Amino acid sequence: MDIKIEKLRTTSNIKNILTRLKSITGSQYWNVICRWGLCTSLKQSTLPRLVEEKLDGVEIDYDIFVGKNKIIYTQLLLNNLKKHNVELTKDNIYKYLYAHVNRGVSILYNYKMKTIKELFKI
Repeated sequence: MDIKIEKLRTTSNIKNILTRLKSITGSQYWNVICRWGLCTSLKQSTLPRLVEEKLDGVEIDYDIFVGKNKIIYTQLLLNNLKKHNVELTKDNIYKYLYAHVNRGVSILYNYKMKTIKELFKI
């Protein structure tokens, strides 16, 4: 299957949370925190709720979001969708990418992380 993911988008609320997490963790880049969020969400046993809010927050080119590990992050997402019997359509992949990142970033923020080391405790 050849589905090209172009952009990652978040809600404006998640943009605000990302800004706070950048200052708390010292990370300079939203894409790094969004990667942490994706992995944190994928670690959960359930699918995230689909994002119904307007995706008017951060917009990151997918290649920048995943960096040099594009194949790994994309496969993690696809494996998670297969595990939960979600049909692998372009629309579903986009919806769940947004949903996972939004949920994961919220989890990171609600955990009240103070340093990057605390990421390993979540």
